[in-house]
Amino acid sequence: MENAVLCSREGNVGVITLNRPAQYNVISQELALAFRTAIREYAEDGSIRAVVLTGNGAAFCGGGDIRFMNAAREEGRTVASFENLFPMLHGAILNMREMPKPIIAALNGVAAGGGLGLALACDFRVASPKVTLLTAFLGIGASPDSSSSFFLPRYVGIGRATELFLRNKPVSAEEALGLGLLNAVVPPEKVLDEAMTLARELAQGPTGAFGRTKQLLNQSFSTSLQEHLHDEARLITISGSTNDFAEGLTAFLRKRKPVFTGK
Repeated sequence: MENAVLCSREGNVGVITLNRPAQYNVISQELALAFRTAIREYAEDGSIRAVVLTGNGAAFCGGGDIRFMNAAREEGRTVASFENLFPMLHGAILNMREMPKPIIAALNGVAAGGGLGLALACDFRVASPKVTLLTAFLGIGASPDSSSSFFLPRYVGIGRATELFLRNKPVSAEEALGLGLLNAVVPPEKVLDEAMTLARELAQGPTGAFGRTKQLLNQSFSTSLQEHLHDEARLITISGSTNDFAEGLTAFLRKRKPVFTGK
């Protein structure tokens, strides 16, 4: 049996590839476990400073494994199967948001349901014009998972998110770019190259400061202004004691490009 997730690296960029192409990379327990393991390994690997997430074959990720879910339902195991799946899948998403390294989704094909959630949990999204985004959950009578109901309203507003969920309307790459769901749309053969170019650029950045920025953005909708200002002050004070901060100031004063080490 092939690995459900493939991991590779190019220099200081880690690449994670969802690898169930015949099933449109749908999320099984095996894939969720392998994905969580890969994210954790790259989060802990100090030599990795940016991550690209993509899919093998015609899809990025088609969402949950419908055949598996139906078999579990017929056998009366729905609750048990979800209780096994979501700690792995949702744990991986938390790791994505908490790791200081930027994550770029290279969307080579459809991102639906849980696949849309994975894409939205990334920091950047580069897509082919052929890509379609689809919430999908209501199409099978399910409520959302995989962070999709957390991130989608933050990108498009509660009204549009409600429409996209309840009407289960597909969103083209062009429309998604206009909505701010994508950062770039490029020819299909250039999606991975564009994502890697962006990853290499970000991998030269101040990784620790990236992480502190992600932390502030993650909590920006759930804390008061007073609390948020306190956290901004606390985190920039931490930044001020880093080598990257010293390098940034020196480079600015000497009118040269900074050389960050991520420390």
